[in-house]
Amino acid sequence: MPSYKMSNGERIDKSIIDQRVRKAKEKKIQIVLDEHGYIFCEEVGCGKNTNCGEPIDCSHDISVDDCQKMGCTELAWEISNITMRCRTCHRIHDKTSLGNPIVK
Repeated sequence: MPSYKMSNGERIDKSIIDQRVRKAKEKKIQIVLDEHGYIFCEEVGCGKNTNCGEPIDCSHDISVDDCQKMGCTELAWEISNITMRCRTCHRIHDKTSLGNPIVK
């Protein structure tokens, strides 16, 4: 199993990273529900909610892959690095809208 570096120099197994990311996403969802009573896209100007028929995802501001590559793997499970985004906004954020990279 591969392992990745954290900012303190320690290494952590991918299975542990995945487990912590799952728990962080669960916590983020609970925080939004506790504060607002429903799940919605937090992207500025969007605001779609679960009633729109489009999934609302837990989206990393800095991707798990980038966190691992930077040697700051612990950012992958930081709640502050997770934003609720509708699938459209998530794809735009990840630059994979409609399965194609967005060219700027």
